[in-house]
Amino acid sequence: MPSRKRSAGIAVTGVAALAVCAGLFSWWNTNLLGEAEFCEGVVNSADMAAVLGTQGRLSTVWSKGSDGPEVACGVKRTSKFLDAEPTEVTLTTAVHEPDFQFQTHVWKNPSTMSYFLKGGTGAVSDERGWVLLPDACRDKVGSIYPARQHPKSDEVTVAEAVMNQGTADRAALARMLVRAAQRIADDAGCGTGDSPEVPEIQNPSDLSATDAAAVCRIPGFRIPQDALVRGEAEIGKEQTTGSIPGAWSCGLDLSGSAGAEIWFSAAPGEHVADGTLLNSDGFKDIPGVEGKVDWYRKAVVLKCGTKNVYFSMRWSTEYYDVDPAEGLSRTMLQSFVDASGKQYQCPTAKLN
Repeated sequence: MPSRKRSAGIAVTGVAALAVCAGLFSWWNTNLLGEAEFCEGVVNSADMAAVLGTQGRLSTVWSKGSDGPEVACGVKRTSKFLDAEPTEVTLTTAVHEPDFQFQTHVWKNPSTMSYFLKGGTGAVSDERGWVLLPDACRDKVGSIYPARQHPKSDEVTVAEAVMNQGTADRAALARMLVRAAQRIADDAGCGTGDSPEVPEIQNPSDLSATDAAAVCRIPGFRIPQDALVRGEAEIGKEQTTGSIPGAWSCGLDLSGSAGAEIWFSAAPGEHVADGTLLNSDGFKDIPGVEGKVDWYRKAVVLKCGTKNVYFSMRWSTEYYDVDPAEGLSRTMLQSFVDASGKQYQCPTAKLN
């Protein structure tokens, strides 16, 4: 029979082992004694955990230090024994053309984004998001990844996040981005001085059948007949996000073998840096109205009341492969601007 001292020693050893195991478990699966801030201090651990999930430990994957306010970093969450998939996000300041969110394939389908109603100018999806920095930051904040640059006269700076692994809660991603952007602007001396509002976002609608007489739920908006190809690209389903007269986008998922898509977008000027976009050489005056058109990017800016409103459309590569008729983009853009412009109280504009 073991002595009392030996039994006590075994018990102490067991307790110590359990304590070690509990400590390791906490270390692997919580942020206990972990990093309190990330990305050069612009994001706190609570906001980062809300984006990446609380089951696991947060750690910096990489961070490009800067002697300025720009940010470029990667943060991940990992765990052990919890059967939780790892998540990872990249946060950067980036320089783009003002309407990048409507024009570039990098940002996928603009009609799946959730645009901000308040709390900043931006949008988020399950996998990425962006928020516009104040215009006063133009000469103070740029990008350091992949190369240091400041915005030109027709560009803007944004804080953007991309999920490299996993997906994010949209509200949490929007909140992190707005607070990060505010901290970046404050560090650069170009902040507004106000506490950032918790952003309100509008989630996109479900896919629904397209009404050929009111495409994208806009009365009178029709797709020209010669834009459709029987069996390849026909009226199918649509998805909308945002709201008129705010930032708004619609994606047409055309039925048929081509798998083609067309996106239509509109936004008041402040959503695409009012005035900045028009510094681009591509925009030309529209006779008879206060407005400009850029046929290369299929975009129009009209003065509607006291503010500019931006309109654009974009085709998927699959739709290009259908070989649309020459001049079709002009007819389709005109139809879109005619119908949607009424929703923004814009003047009638002949684009050709």
